[in-house]
Amino acid sequence: MKKFIIHIVLLIAITGYMIVILGFVGKEEKKVTCNDVRIIIHDSLDVRFINSRMIRNVFLTGGNSLAGKPFYEVDLQEIEDRIRGIKYIKRAEVYQTVGGKLVVDIHQRNPIVRIIDRSGQGFYIDKEGYIIPLSANYSPYVMVVNGAIGERYRRVSNIFDLNPENNLLMDIYKMVLFIRSDKFWEAQIVQMYVNGKGEFELIPRVGAQIIEFGKAEDIEEKFEKLWILYNEGFYNTGWNQYDKISLKYKNQAVCTKR
Repeated sequence: MKKFIIHIVLLIAITGYMIVILGFVGKEEKKVTCNDVRIIIHDSLDVRFINSRMIRNVFLTGGNSLAGKPFYEVDLQEIEDRIRGIKYIKRAEVYQTVGGKLVVDIHQRNPIVRIIDRSGQGFYIDKEGYIIPLSANYSPYVMVVNGAIGERYRRVSNIFDLNPENNLLMDIYKMVLFIRSDKFWEAQIVQMYVNGKGEFELIPRVGAQIIEFGKAEDIEEKFEKLWILYNEGFYNTGWNQYDKISLKYKNQAVCTKR
């Protein structure tokens, strides 16, 4: 019984102590003011859609400064939500430090392909399938795909939200991922064109021929046929003897001479 009473007394004492400490900490936190804003853009050397000035403009509207403002008057969640609303941003975290700094920690989206639709408007697709608008400040060096691509795709948030049965952007995404996975094809294939049948035509860096790829099916097999043609067929005839190469037919590559 005596031990039980001791435990109860200790529990009450610890609880009271915690209440006092938390109250003190709360009062001290209210005294903390913002003395600096630090913006960290982790991938700024590789992707340059945004910069520190653009991010500051998100929460420094009307010339208002956060300098000297108590943190309890700053809605960090609201700032974070507004920054996350920028389509170029993949991840953002906003927090305060004990020393009075407001830290904005950002990762940008990384585009893998630029799409130009049939109306001449464009956008990017990133590694996770998100649609990214074009930027007046930055044009990343990525493959360009144009042709019979509908304008409706500009209104899509992510290509994985589309019907998989009728998803031209997903076909483009798969093609681009395969090409980017191989250093030779990434260097050799510089552009893709989508014709009215939804078939792909590839524009090579070396060689003056058009490569008729067909639908985005049997991708690895078709590129393997093209590789064999480059290494065995063109070794003797040269790269510029043909006007067109078709990979659409099973187990063969059909070449049309100039």
